[in-house]
Amino acid sequence: MYAELEIGLHRFQIDSLNIELRYTNPQSVTVVAPQRGEVILDLDELRSLQLRPMDYGRALTQQLFADESVRSMWGKAKVDVGAGGQYLRVRLWIGASAPDLHGLRWELLQDPESGDSLATSEKILFSRFITGPDWRRLSLRPKARLKALIAVSAPHDIHSKYQLAPIDAASEVERIRRSLEARNGDSPFIDTLGHEQPMTLDRLIGALRAQPDIVYLVCHGRLDRKGIPRLYFQDEQGNAEVVSLSGTRPERDLVRRIRDLREPPRLMVLASCESAGMGDHFDSSTQQGRLSDPNSTIRGHSAHAALAPRLAEAGVPAIIAMQGKVSMETIEAAMPEFFSQLLHDGQIDRALAAARGKVRGRPDHWMPALYSRLKSGRIWYEPGFAGESREFEKWKTICRRVRKGQVIPILGPDFGEHVLGRSEELARRLAREENFPLAEHDRSDLARVAQYVRISQDDDHLQDGVVDHLRRQLLDRNGRFVNGAHKELPELLHRLSQERSRIEDDPYRLLTRLNASIYINAGVDTLLIKTLKAVGRDPTPLICRWRPSSENHPCEPAYDGRPAPEHPIVYQVFGVLAQPESLVLAEDDFFDFLIHSSRYRLIPKVVRGSLASNSLVFLGFALNSWTFRVLFRLIMTQEGSPGLRRFSHVGVQVDPEEYSLADVERARRYLERYFGKDRCAGLSRGEPGIDIYWGTPGDFLAELGNQLDRTETSELPAVTVAETSNGWY
Repeated sequence: MYAELEIGLHRFQIDSLNIELRYTNPQSVTVVAPQRGEVILDLDELRSLQLRPMDYGRALTQQLFADESVRSMWGKAKVDVGAGGQYLRVRLWIGASAPDLHGLRWELLQDPESGDSLATSEKILFSRFITGPDWRRLSLRPKARLKALIAVSAPHDIHSKYQLAPIDAASEVERIRRSLEARNGDSPFIDTLGHEQPMTLDRLIGALRAQPDIVYLVCHGRLDRKGIPRLYFQDEQGNAEVVSLSGTRPERDLVRRIRDLREPPRLMVLASCESAGMGDHFDSSTQQGRLSDPNSTIRGHSAHAALAPRLAEAGVPAIIAMQGKVSMETIEAAMPEFFSQLLHDGQIDRALAAARGKVRGRPDHWMPALYSRLKSGRIWYEPGFAGESREFEKWKTICRRVRKGQVIPILGPDFGEHVLGRSEELARRLAREENFPLAEHDRSDLARVAQYVRISQDDDHLQDGVVDHLRRQLLDRNGRFVNGAHKELPELLHRLSQERSRIEDDPYRLLTRLNASIYINAGVDTLLIKTLKAVGRDPTPLICRWRPSSENHPCEPAYDGRPAPEHPIVYQVFGVLAQPESLVLAEDDFFDFLIHSSRYRLIPKVVRGSLASNSLVFLGFALNSWTFRVLFRLIMTQEGSPGLRRFSHVGVQVDPEEYSLADVERARRYLERYFGKDRCAGLSRGEPGIDIYWGTPGDFLAELGNQLDRTETSELPAVTVAETSNGWY
């Protein structure tokens, strides 16, 4: 497990910088105050040391940690992680006020205490942290579904026209393919570009639309006189064609084209093909980088390295770029090690440290630089349960209860993330449009943003805003299914349910195959109801009438039938968009809902009676959301709730990008306490089994389907199971 130390650099005067160190330890419950100081960089000294990398790194370290209080915090962070048996992840954040500092060779930094190189350490991981205006949220894929693209630009006339070394596209593709292919066969799907056809910009963008996780881009590049990268792609005839980032020709602007994609790659590796030696020799006549000139570029900053921050701003969360003319010998030795380590645990910064370590004897080992805005540092994850190093032992129990129909799926507002986006994305859209005035971290809290919109405007304005932004998010993610931006949200949801019900691994399709008679939906959309209908089941929607009016008191929805897998109930506990009076959106709504639930019966009797006698499967919740906490309190205050301790329950899915597997174990303990005797009267004799899944709802449902398909009939009890064409019930 890694603690984190963020080193922020910001210019406040022409010749000096502010430095700020922020330390966080996930094992600690306390918050450490940031340490601030001043840094004065001597660029003349650094220039004089460019041909002596070790001396350069030593000088840069001394300048960065000259402030005694800053050096002291570094030492305290190392002691803290050492005492806890942890490692340290160091992120260098260069603020927007000092973009020229990206040209320094930060990968030559040393530990100010030991003098050891940070770039090759797997105990102290170093990367450059990048922030940008792109709000797209990228969900990581499981390792089994990784996709990679190898793109090589090998213009026929690159030497005759630009005096650059020719590129052997076939050899480049084969070398990287071998690097990406794991020995155990657990390799990503690999596509290639530039081997059989010229690598044009349009072809590259077309290949990126397939959403590869890893892109290995090989092409020549140079900086123009303004320090703007110029990349050499190909035209249809295979000759060199310049791709610039000046913005004068948007159709030839790689960064702009990537910014316009629905989802950019997760990791881009920009490989320099300069085969003529190593290291950039400083030339004072061509580059006089001064700290006083924010637009200058310090020598050693290659076109690929200059491109990296721009790609980060365009939404690419992790970029590896070469800072100079790295030798092909170094690339050929380092990249196979990098990809081998990346396929081992998915940690980009650790894999790059291992790759640099493999070539540490070479003078250009420091040139690969990582620019990242990934919180966890991972590019993939292995779905699974907390605390389980082998196959999860309770799958048999879960499968048995699913087949017996003794399970209630409970959908959170983020179950449909792949279709409608996340609730935090909706909150940020609303906050931006309504000029939300509170802190940045509150902008992702939908209940808080909705409260502001309601107070500053009115209920109708809030509902219209939610519907409009959900519609936009749906179209952004599902344009190929719902062609026609003029359609209203109900029609879009109907068409989408028809299309997605035919996709075998779609989470909604998987959900409809469960042997469940009751579903609880804490979202405000009706996509589950529509998908159930699309696959031939006949659901009965029950909408909670919790808000009092002049005509009625809050009351439970009426239902006189008997639910069955063929005729399930879908209880919309927090309402639906089509009935504004039913919605629970803002903070006051959640408070009022809890108050009314203590005075009136809001949960239908048929649902209320089933909660205590079934396993609960929570899908698509965030642990700290209002929706999750209020729904839990509602369930645990029902009659018979002590009976929950008799069964196993599958808990909230934990986002792999936000949390580590160790965080999942802490989440499990948190939920056990939440369910336990300290929080819920009547459970003093025991606690229910809570198992937290690390992954997405789709991951869990897909694995549940695999487990159900593998379950032998002889292992199941003699019960009556409805026979349908859906396969699981």
